[in-house]
Amino acid sequence: MYDQFSYNGTLTDYPNKTDWYWITHSNNDYTKFNFDYHVPQWESDCVQVFGDQHARDSHTYLVNTRHSDDSPWQFHEHTVTRTSSVPVFHATNLRPLEDQGVRMFSNFFNFIKRCCNKTDADYFWVTASVCDYSSFDFTWHPDIGEEKFVHAWTTQDSQYGYTFFVPRQEFVKQSQTLQKLEWFEYIKYHSEVPVNQLPVNTFTLNKGVADAIKNHTFTHHYEWFIEDSVQDQSLPNFTPARWDEVNINCFGTHKQMLLVPREAKSFIIDQVYDYPAIIMHQHEILTKPNDIIFISYDESMAEEKYKELKQNYPRTKRVHGVKGQTQAYHKAAEISDTDYFFAVFPKLDIHVEFNFEYQPDRLHNPCHWIFNSYNPVNGLKYGHEGIILYNKKLVLETIDPGIDFTMSKPHDFVDIMSTTMIFNQEPWLAWRTAFREVVKLNYFNSQKFDRDTQERLHIWRTIAQGQNSKWVLQGAEDGQRFFESGQDLKLSYNFEWLKNEFNKVSI
Repeated sequence: MYDQFSYNGTLTDYPNKTDWYWITHSNNDYTKFNFDYHVPQWESDCVQVFGDQHARDSHTYLVNTRHSDDSPWQFHEHTVTRTSSVPVFHATNLRPLEDQGVRMFSNFFNFIKRCCNKTDADYFWVTASVCDYSSFDFTWHPDIGEEKFVHAWTTQDSQYGYTFFVPRQEFVKQSQTLQKLEWFEYIKYHSEVPVNQLPVNTFTLNKGVADAIKNHTFTHHYEWFIEDSVQDQSLPNFTPARWDEVNINCFGTHKQMLLVPREAKSFIIDQVYDYPAIIMHQHEILTKPNDIIFISYDESMAEEKYKELKQNYPRTKRVHGVKGQTQAYHKAAEISDTDYFFAVFPKLDIHVEFNFEYQPDRLHNPCHWIFNSYNPVNGLKYGHEGIILYNKKLVLETIDPGIDFTMSKPHDFVDIMSTTMIFNQEPWLAWRTAFREVVKLNYFNSQKFDRDTQERLHIWRTIAQGQNSKWVLQGAEDGQRFFESGQDLKLSYNFEWLKNEFNKVSI
């Protein structure tokens, strides 16, 4: 019978009295192990190494006094059963009703560093409450040559899972200079650990996803926010990573599906872009096009332009002859079946490359989107008389607008050419358009000086060519005088008042 000792970290430092001696480890079950094993003569120069169900080395050895640390090893696989495990640090604060574990406050990199300070063990597990460990074997340990690796178990959708086997001393050593967990020198990935489904919430496009996130009470560390128009479409096969940065993950060309971390709520004020870590992912999502609404009043070319637009885009609807611009916009919003709608006006030609497929940026705050237009009378190119993608909710909320309906609510500009203006086909439209635009440019420039606005004012008052160019210049000068007169600028918003003013100068 050979001497038997508990493993002390060496192979040769034992007070043995027999030539051969056994080394065993307390992590293993030796109930069915054959301690009567004798080494064949041709293997006697080798340390006999006995493996368990996970690795070739279970710290069970049969050693001869002639052996040294340089002696070769002879392996016997799957001969003992490992039954115990290293310490487990269970990350909580990821889902509701968690009462046992260590709270995670940011990411796994910081969490593992905290765990290193909580134990003296050479190795430890990191697990997460969002995972299903019902079939997981925590007696696992690394094989020979992989003792310095961080071992990471993937999820069903991502290699950046939530389960780790950590070599404490090596991690402490490397973490002094690491900035990210994924930069650890030795990482080995293992087959997946199932992750529980995350909650699904919906948002409307007109209110925006930022509003939904701000007003939501999170119960899980991540939750889905899906635009209500696409909620019947399948979710991406994706599990969010928490290794380093805690990202908002956006899916689809127009970002209609978002996987949002709880942390984002404290950052977002007006728009999702307030959060600093956002990642885009490809995912096929069917998107309903926005309504097109043709808004006309008394323009001589209105019927022709409407028929042309309707022929090219059958989904076009029309609002005609509604007295008052605010009322006309409200009517357009009321007949729109989409949260945003394109407003098209008679005094323009649609640019050949403009196709009404634009979708508002879901991460931006809800607003009106203004496209560029080309003015052939004076060569200007900016948002005046361009197509506008209106937010239906904001339109209906605009009861008493300022000098400009669109600019009275949040708005932004799209650097896409949408139209060419044809406002100069008749004197009344030429004069009215120039008058109103000069008044508005003066007003906005008085609120906040802008060199581009100042330059546009100068051009409107000094440059005009083509049909009815004199009425363009006349309207610009009359608009300038009106602004300087100190009268109520909102009169320029009233088409009947404008008509009376035009009649005074056209006699």
